Amino acid sequence: MAAHSNQQFHVGQIIDEHPFVAGDGAVIEMFRNDMSNIVFIGLTGITAEEQQMMAEATAEFGLMKTENGGCLVVFKLAELAFDIQFNAAAIPNEYFQQPTTSTLALSMMALDTSNNELKVIRELLLPEAVTQQIIEVMSIQREIEDPMAVNAENMHLLNTVSTEELLQQITLTPIQTVIAPSCSCGHSHNDGHHHH
Repeated sequence: MAAHSNQQFHVGQIIDEHPFVAGDGAVIEMFRNDMSNIVFIGLTGITAEEQQMMAEATAEFGLMKTENGGCLVVFKLAELAFDIQFNAAAIPNEYFQQPTTSTLALSMMALDTSNNELKVIRELLLPEAVTQQIIEVMSIQREIEDPMAVNAENMHLLNTVSTEELLQQITLTPIQTVIAPSCSCGHSHNDGHHHH
């Protein structure tokens, strides 16, 4: 099991190198040996309410795939839904990592693109059924080998299906948040009271 490389990330950090130059969106990186599995979300001007919602709302995950290797992942947090292109054919061979577990860890990072500040980090665990689906897609895409062909298929999917239609057509699975013990006082902090 490769060490998680998210230790270098922390809430409040400024990340200048990110893919959201043009505003809002989300990208997903999976099956790479040089980084952990990440859903990276960029939104302009994240409010305190949104930040709290993204940190606490149940995350849901689903995907739509075509026979030709196209794949859109839908990642949903409360009212926020992102359709994200997934293209495993684009991973260089030396960075590709075949998963060895039946469930996959996924880190969610939300960035405020107005000031490049990292607002939310969550560690999620993809359930077995979802893990299996995404591994199947990845295998098809790796066999195709041509990232441009997969990309064209993804663009076709994006252009023919709206987010609303996607949400109707796919099954969204709630994902568990992996709670990291943040203090060692010995009792659970999930007892419903919030500090303001």
